[in-house]
Amino acid sequence: MDFKETDMYQPLKAHFQGLGFDVKGEVKGLDIALVRDGQIWGVEMKKGFTVTLLYQALSRQKATNAVFVAIPRHVFMGRRGHILHILESLSLGLVTVAMDSPALLVDVHLMPNVKGRNTKASKSLLAEFAGRNFDDNVGGSSGRKLLTASKERSLQIACALEKLGQAAPSVLVSDFGCNAHAGQILYQNAYGWFVRVSKGVYALSEEGKAALDDPMFARIVEFYRETL
Repeated sequence: MDFKETDMYQPLKAHFQGLGFDVKGEVKGLDIALVRDGQIWGVEMKKGFTVTLLYQALSRQKATNAVFVAIPRHVFMGRRGHILHILESLSLGLVTVAMDSPALLVDVHLMPNVKGRNTKASKSLLAEFAGRNFDDNVGGSSGRKLLTASKERSLQIACALEKLGQAAPSVLVSDFGCNAHAGQILYQNAYGWFVRVSKGVYALSEEGKAALDDPMFARIVEFYRETL
């Protein structure tokens, strides 16, 4: 059967949302991040049950309270006992997606061990998750531009500057609800979207204007243009 790893994302997202999780894809390299009751869980997806999948899932345990691996149902059914034994010994959970069925059914076969996490890595992961209002990344993506909390904040500022022409960070924060660190974002100019026109006053660069027309950011730009 012909499918991409990213094809498993939407069924998994819908399933975990149904369990009360807030779900976002590709958060700091984690295929799927799940947040509920102040805890962050992770899901690592692969088309096959591989050593790479296990390595990635184990590495995610350092920053999450629990981790699932997600594989196609037909892969699991071929080595059911073998796979469950390995994952249980590693404290990992297992969820499958029926990629061999048009229904794309999702089943949880093994729950992961849930542990307390209050590390720098877990705090950073939760902060990135909370900083993104949109889930425009598809879990399992590679080789494409991804939306981050930093990029979303920069897009909000860009939309405000598009409306104003030029402004100081304090105006962007007080009058347009931009992030409190707008001054730092403008100064660092990580994406090259801004230019300083005078001391403490910024405007959009040509790259910034182009970013507002990028189809990838269309939904976010539309939202901030309307709310501003």
